[in-house]
Amino acid sequence: MAEYIAVLESDTPPQILLGQNIGGAVVTELKQKKQELVSAAYLAGIYSISTDTVRRKLESINQGSDGKCLYNPVLAATILKQGDKNKRGRKRAN
Repeated sequence: MAEYIAVLESDTPPQILLGQNIGGAVVTELKQKKQELVSAAYLAGIYSISTDTVRRKLESINQGSDGKCLYNPVLAATILKQGDKNKRGRKRAN
């Protein structure tokens, strides 16, 4: 008997159960890959904001030191996407 590995990437967990028959194979084990931490500069590039803004908004979930700020990308995404709703006032006229 041989083992096969399928890699799935998703925001939500897949609907796969242990013992489920998929394509003639039986699911015997499910694992989640350990989440790697990302830097403030990486997040600033993705969301088009400054690194200072990233550090200020994500201060509560910082997992690095003051000099090297590291964040869980899933938690960071929820906080940074939430910030788009908080804009006030009317749009600037060009």
